[in-house]
Amino acid sequence: MRRLVSVHTLRLPTGFVVRSLHLIALCFASGLVGATTAWWLNQPPATRSVIPVVLPALLQEPEPPPPSRDQLVRLHQDQELLVERPDGELVAIGYTSALIDPRWVTVEFFGGWNRELEANADLDALLFTSGPTFARGIGNGELGMRLHGDLLMGNGRWAAGNKAAAAGRAWLGITNDGTLEFGYGALTPELSQRLRVFIGGLHAFSNTTRPVPASYVGVYGEMKLADVRIIYGLRPDGLLELIETDDGVLFSDLQLFVQQKGFLAAYLPDHASKSRLIVPGQRHWSEEHAIWVSGGKPSITQMPFLLRLTPTPAWHERHKRMR
Repeated sequence: MRRLVSVHTLRLPTGFVVRSLHLIALCFASGLVGATTAWWLNQPPATRSVIPVVLPALLQEPEPPPPSRDQLVRLHQDQELLVERPDGELVAIGYTSALIDPRWVTVEFFGGWNRELEANADLDALLFTSGPTFARGIGNGELGMRLHGDLLMGNGRWAAGNKAAAAGRAWLGITNDGTLEFGYGALTPELSQRLRVFIGGLHAFSNTTRPVPASYVGVYGEMKLADVRIIYGLRPDGLLELIETDDGVLFSDLQLFVQQKGFLAAYLPDHASKSRLIVPGQRHWSEEHAIWVSGGKPSITQMPFLLRLTPTPAWHERHKRMR
């Protein structure tokens, strides 16, 4: 009689396999080091001096994998922060935020009017948001608008149509090594070499990383309106926190909010009625949201461009190598 043998396939987690391979490689390298050292000690001095130095390369740690895609942008909705006004009154500020890893994220120019519904369905993108202020007018081809700040994006460069505004405002940048910077002024040749992302034309709400130059003017004067606001916040851990507040937040309360969040710098990118925070598959734009942002006048919410965040080419390349 034939015996039936049950064969079970053992499926190991990917992380277990990777760690096992790393341990095997380390054991192999350790054994090779021992054997090579013993052989080297038994060679005459003249022979030792010509042996190639290969051991340090063998002992190098394997290249760590990049963060997973869902770690590049982490969305946190329906949050609330209590701030205390100088008179002791407590105010609850509702907000939604996205934590962004600048090392592995780039920003693209997403030009065109009324493309929010298209952005909703763009699952290749990580996030869409509004950028610097602009003015309607002749400029940027069919977009019919003039930027108030320079843009250096992953898909090109867009010069400010209002040079005076660009020079008198602030900027957010990502360096070539993925570090966030918050500065002042227009895009210079030096910054073009050092940064891979530059978003100019911003309002510097606060910045502890560098002094305010005399040339800085900003977007707003004294503001008392209660509006929806987008905030670009530099966290102490180096991440970018992009926030959309609830409606009805006063500038004075926003200052308290930024302080309590502990941002090293916080900039405002847009007009209040132009606020955008779209995360495809998680947080969509809708007519209802347009009415909410605009205070009941959705016609004024139209935008000629959005900023589109995607993983960097380096992130895609590293993921290919790790497969």
